[in-house]
Amino acid sequence: MSIFANLWKIYIYKFLSEFYLIIPILIPYYQSHHLSTTQIYVVQATYALAVLLLEVPSGYLSDRIGRKHTLVLGALFFPIGIGVYMLGTGVWHFILAELFIAGANSMRSGCDSALIYDTLLSMKRESDYKKYEGRSIFFTRIGTATSSILGGLLALVSLKLPFLINLLTVSAMLPVALLLVEPERRRRETVNPWRDILAISRFSFNHPRIRFFIFYNAVIMCTNIIALWAYFIYYREAGIHFGLFGLIFAVYQLASALGSSRAHMLEEKIGPDRILLMVFFFPVIYFSLAAAKTPFFIPLILFGAFLWGTAFPIVLDHINRDITSDVRATVISISFMSGSFLYVLAAPLFGWLTDQTSLSVAFTVLGGLVLTAAFLLLISWKTLRHKENF
Repeated sequence: MSIFANLWKIYIYKFLSEFYLIIPILIPYYQSHHLSTTQIYVVQATYALAVLLLEVPSGYLSDRIGRKHTLVLGALFFPIGIGVYMLGTGVWHFILAELFIAGANSMRSGCDSALIYDTLLSMKRESDYKKYEGRSIFFTRIGTATSSILGGLLALVSLKLPFLINLLTVSAMLPVALLLVEPERRRRETVNPWRDILAISRFSFNHPRIRFFIFYNAVIMCTNIIALWAYFIYYREAGIHFGLFGLIFAVYQLASALGSSRAHMLEEKIGPDRILLMVFFFPVIYFSLAAAKTPFFIPLILFGAFLWGTAFPIVLDHINRDITSDVRATVISISFMSGSFLYVLAAPLFGWLTDQTSLSVAFTVLGGLVLTAAFLLLISWKTLRHKENF
């Protein structure tokens, strides 16, 4: 079986893994079970904490036992999480559901990107990684966009119906994972896995370029996930009916898909240094949303989605250039773990600020924090580039 076939199989796997019928109706679903904004962010922060704890071990597991076996494990956890969500009635049930989904996504996170890179590496086409990673994200976002429209429509019949249909779609991930072919690569061998994970972590944070892109990815990942949930609250306060949430979220995902699919072209046109300045646009978006609640700011939100999609393959490409296949999934997982760590700290604070003050105040604080981080990243990048040139 051709190793190249891995690419379309992983596209299908990622499509199904993010075919989230439930996402656009989660906030109304939580609210129908009387969760406060703080509780909503606690549920999501619990997910992020679980990912934080599982991200690197799952990446390391992928480097040890193989990409295929790790993705199979992820496919087994996903239906359990959706099922618990469907039958749940309160905050503790939802936390349990998120723990299973966190396990599933941790097994996929980093592993799917490592599989794409190793597949291309085995064909001596690793220079095309940005294009194929961008394409994989494109299909992922298409899956999320399609499911968002369907999820919103299904929710008009019943808020539980999207969960039932989603249970069937995520179950289809298992046969796809079983059809994957493990690329030939250098495998990680060690006597003490935990000591080895610490050694890889030290290498990642001691390597100047890898460390920079880990922090860059963490800032964008954390703030955009916080904003993603906040947007649903913003839509409601702006007077938009929740039946339209799915359609708006679908367009949001399409905007992100467009950014991912064009990332390699934008970087070539704008330049590898200037493209990183996109991080400065996110505070502008958050300050604008804090200033007024109006549907006319939806294009601004969509522009943020485009930038988020653009950043992902570019950051991963930079990280992949400086690592070998035996640690690839682990290092990528460390990058995602850093974003989860920031999210665990910041998300409950954002929810608390929203409950105690207002969504506008929370967006203002978020914008200020991202702006500060953006300046620190800019200084760090200029320092790094100066050292590399001498």
